Amino acid sequence: MNRDKEILEHLKAISDTEWLDVIDKLTTYVHFKLKGRILFGAHSEQNLGVNPVEYYVDGAICKLFSLEWKWQFEKYSLLEQLKRIVGSMMSTNVEKFKAKKENITLMDEGKLALLDKSDIYDDEDEHYEVFKQALEECSKDDDELQLYVMALDQCASFDEMVIATGYEKKKLYALQKKMTRRVTKYLENNKHLIK
Repeated sequence: MNRDKEILEHLKAISDTEWLDVIDKLTTYVHFKLKGRILFGAHSEQNLGVNPVEYYVDGAICKLFSLEWKWQFEKYSLLEQLKRIVGSMMSTNVEKFKAKKENITLMDEGKLALLDKSDIYDDEDEHYEVFKQALEECSKDDDELQLYVMALDQCASFDEMVIATGYEKKKLYALQKKMTRRVTKYLENNKHLIK
């Protein structure tokens, strides 16, 4: 049996339950890899043409099934291989975006993702600083939002934020929506900051 057939056999042997689990974990992984980088730039919906999380999750699975990426099943689990594909896709998109040298513009329907300094590419550091400034400005009059922003900066997941803030996830999602509206409005009114 040739390598391509072996890979396809391994993919076919994966149960629906295992696929659902892997897709759920991959979606969470991609969500947190994109923290703070989806409003504009290489990973924005405006640049990719679709929801960034769906772009990377669906794209990684397609690349695996199309055999564009050869699954090294002896070495990597399905989830590990998909994460490697996502990482490669993200790097490729950053390189393509840098090559375009386009002006950065805000998405009309921007959503505020979690921010993580360690996850921002070097060329996006200034954008991170703009977001940090926007977060500080937009939360300074609201104690709950200030706590939310602190948790955003220090926590790696919503589960950690629940523990850090003492808020339920539903409350955190509400604060995220509120902050998204404020930051989007702030950035629209201060476009000079991101040029």
